[in-house]
Amino acid sequence: MSELRSLARLQRWVQEVITNPDGITAGVESPMARQQIDIGASQIEQVVERSTRLGSAERLAVYGNAYFARLIECLGEEFPATRFALGDETFESFAFGYIQHSPSASYSLCYLGERFAQYLIDTRPDDVPEPGWPDFLIDLATLERTYAEVFDGPGPENLDTLNPNDLQAVPPKRVSEVRLVPVPSLRLMEASFPVHEYVTAVRRDQSPEIPMPAETLLVITRRDYVVRRGAVSRAEFQLLRAIIAGHTLGQAIELAAETMPDGTDDELATNLSKWFQHWAAAGWFLRVELPGS
Repeated sequence: MSELRSLARLQRWVQEVITNPDGITAGVESPMARQQIDIGASQIEQVVERSTRLGSAERLAVYGNAYFARLIECLGEEFPATRFALGDETFESFAFGYIQHSPSASYSLCYLGERFAQYLIDTRPDDVPEPGWPDFLIDLATLERTYAEVFDGPGPENLDTLNPNDLQAVPPKRVSEVRLVPVPSLRLMEASFPVHEYVTAVRRDQSPEIPMPAETLLVITRRDYVVRRGAVSRAEFQLLRAIIAGHTLGQAIELAAETMPDGTDDELATNLSKWFQHWAAAGWFLRVELPGS
């Protein structure tokens, strides 16, 4: 048992050393590593022997470099359009900075990129007008991360989704009381650039140019295990946002109208039936809920 405990301590020590974002020396000196094997950087040879060609720290650095190279490679696979926009070398620099700022803390690579867009926000240059190049990258990374989360997260594949006739079954006087329950994969995203088109072009190997700024309001979900996205108008987006937040249909219409210019009431009233038919056909909602029924 003592040998097994010693092996486990050694494994944990090696993990702490080679995954330290500040390098092998900092890893050996870190409190977490010293909890396992209490040595300083000058004593590494007590744990890891030299080889004929490399010193002890250099041998560990081989594994440390491979570890970070693999994480950067994984980030590139999750953010291919962001990598294309930046170029490989610049992307790797951003990715390494991100890994140092937010070290991986999970056994699963699914969580590796969850704070990458926020890292770009936190490091955005202050002297660049908005919306500018940094905002395009932030939107791009946000969308690609959303795609990853929607793809890996729960979806509607084994669930019954809304039927277009469900709302028609509600008594007209009570339609305003209805709540629509979204599928678990439904997401909304506001962007300053049409990044959804850019991502699609990159995935088709079309080498797109950076687009001009344009308000882009996206609905993202999954259907039949395929991530799908579509652009909607400001009025439809605001209505969907209120519905997803849990408001009744009547409340959602009022909230959407309050945030829009004059005339939106007419747009909402004119398009509501058409939108509802589209939402049902696209599988965005699970069901209609009516209090007391």
